[in-house]
Amino acid sequence: MRRMAAALMCLLLVLLLPAALASQTEERKERALLIGVDEFVSRPSAYPSSTNNVHAVQEMFQHAAVAFESILLPPEPVTSPQQLTELIQSAFGQAGPEDVSYLYISTHGLYDPENGIEPQLLLSDGTVESAITPAQLEAAFEGIGGTKVIILDACNSGAFIGKGLSFLPQELHFTSGDFKVLTSSGALEESWYWSSEGGGVEQGAFYFTQALTQALSPAFDYPADQNRDGAVTLSELHQHLSQGHAASTPQVYPQKDSFVVFRYQQEQSPNRPRSPVMDVTFSGNILSRQTPEISIEFIAMRPIQIGYQIVYQREGKWQFDQAQIIYDEAERFTLFGDRAGAVSAGRKLRTLTIGDLPEDAYGYVLVQLFSIENGKLTVHAGRVLCVPQENEPPVIGVSVPESFSPESGRELCIFVSHDAPCSLSVSIVDEEGNTVHRLCHKQSTRPMQLEPAGSVFYWDGTLKNGQTIAPGTYRISVTAYTNEHSTKTESQPLTIHQGG
Repeated sequence: MRRMAAALMCLLLVLLLPAALASQTEERKERALLIGVDEFVSRPSAYPSSTNNVHAVQEMFQHAAVAFESILLPPEPVTSPQQLTELIQSAFGQAGPEDVSYLYISTHGLYDPENGIEPQLLLSDGTVESAITPAQLEAAFEGIGGTKVIILDACNSGAFIGKGLSFLPQELHFTSGDFKVLTSSGALEESWYWSSEGGGVEQGAFYFTQALTQALSPAFDYPADQNRDGAVTLSELHQHLSQGHAASTPQVYPQKDSFVVFRYQQEQSPNRPRSPVMDVTFSGNILSRQTPEISIEFIAMRPIQIGYQIVYQREGKWQFDQAQIIYDEAERFTLFGDRAGAVSAGRKLRTLTIGDLPEDAYGYVLVQLFSIENGKLTVHAGRVLCVPQENEPPVIGVSVPESFSPESGRELCIFVSHDAPCSLSVSIVDEEGNTVHRLCHKQSTRPMQLEPAGSVFYWDGTLKNGQTIAPGTYRISVTAYTNEHSTKTESQPLTIHQGG
């Protein structure tokens, strides 16, 4: 009898769970405002990249599990903070406490602290130009209920949340708890875009937005959803973009946040459009000078042209204007004739040899896989590869504030300086040297245009079990690895206390 009662209870729970999820879905209303700026007064035109970005994000949102209440694309360019504020208030003014408002902006960004230029996003129509600051953008949402999700694709966009710097600025915005912010790059980084003419049609997109829309696309099978539950959290999305988008370093606030930013129907039509390339994986992140090779595995869903773009970093910047294009030659001159990069359908494993590595040099190399189908170019995945020093251990240091309060809304900023590319393991240790929390293990560094060169880690004080770390004295332990050497160091004492 007890077994039958238990079975009935399980059946009841199974029946109730979808109903509860459906109820939550019905209560949450979603709205979006999409802004793309292509023409500028003070900067080169980005056309048609921002326009294409906006249309791609619109299509992405149209695949959500529940139709958005509205997706607004302004008919005319936005040229002032006041105009953007009015659009935000109009688009999201009806939002309730359970609703979600999405603002996406694709434009040029500015930030130059050495010359007193605060973070800005340019608003322009090519004739009139102004800019909006973090404080102005935050104020534009005054009185808007619910959760606000802001996605920024622009150079230096991480500066809007104070991320991508070796320290956390004293003045921060969007920390009130109802904002979720995702940016394409760190505070000092460029956010790259491309444009070309293919098949007589102008093409172009920002690399970050292309990765974002693929991450939440049925054509790519929603790769950002790590646990395949039909709900993509902010943390899942950021982690996926950090791995698959190589041209800049995506930043997010809050870090490791479980808020669901996108929901989709798990039951997908078998006849839906599919990406020509799926499941791209790279063999690693470290290049050895003795064997400068990287293996790439992918599935070609149908006959397609495949190529690889290799970009070297010199003097702290990616040299996209000197990029090397390599077409896949493994199946050329077969049934496809001599069409460059032509491959048949099926699983592929390719090994690329990265040349142009001067002796005794070290640095970073960016590798991207792209396809061409009916004249349309699509970048599918990218990876930053470290080229470490061969004969010397890395010189590293670590700096943190003297104290940190997890309840303050501010995250702990950990800056690890390293004089050359390497892999890093970063942990929080107690006074006895025991590991309390591990932030990363042998994670490859990537260029962030910091001076001195280094990597930045953010932590909200939450342990793996979801609990907040106990007050006390701790240190940050860092180990740096290259192909042949390792170096270890610890930070000054860090006092963690309660209260804001």
